Amino acid sequence: MQLSTIYQDSARNDPATLAYARWISDLGGKVRTSPIVPPRMLIFDRLTAVVPIDPANTRLGALCTSAPGIVAPLVTLFEQTWETAVPLGSDHRSASEATGVSPMEQELLKLLASGMTDEAAGKRLGVSLRTVRRQMAALMERLNATSRFEAGLKAAQRGWL
Repeated sequence: MQLSTIYQDSARNDPATLAYARWISDLGGKVRTSPIVPPRMLIFDRLTAVVPIDPANTRLGALCTSAPGIVAPLVTLFEQTWETAVPLGSDHRSASEATGVSPMEQELLKLLASGMTDEAAGKRLGVSLRTVRRQMAALMERLNATSRFEAGLKAAQRGWL
């Protein structure tokens, strides 16, 4: 049996989580990171899934199911996220060399462009409100934009959205 897991990119900045992810990797598990991850789930042999009853409060318990109509879409969701996620040993910033924007920055721009607040975007990305604001300020400076609206326009013109 092989373990494959996806952490949010922000896990690379947390020493304890990063150490645990490396431990999993050292034992033969596959670990990748992504700006946004699917809801928490465990999938066993593509046949059984365990998901929280309430994703907002995982302490309330979990649902275990082998129903193909539930398990198959969860497997597909995981696989789609896996394909775009970056292996733990790789430099997750290398993608930014080609586009000028990191995957996390690109996802932040998309979330804010969709109308999310800074706080909601931070929760979705697994980072603090302060980090969202710091990243957005850095993006505005790189884009030479004086407003978020202008930053959005310039980001779209550069193909970042």
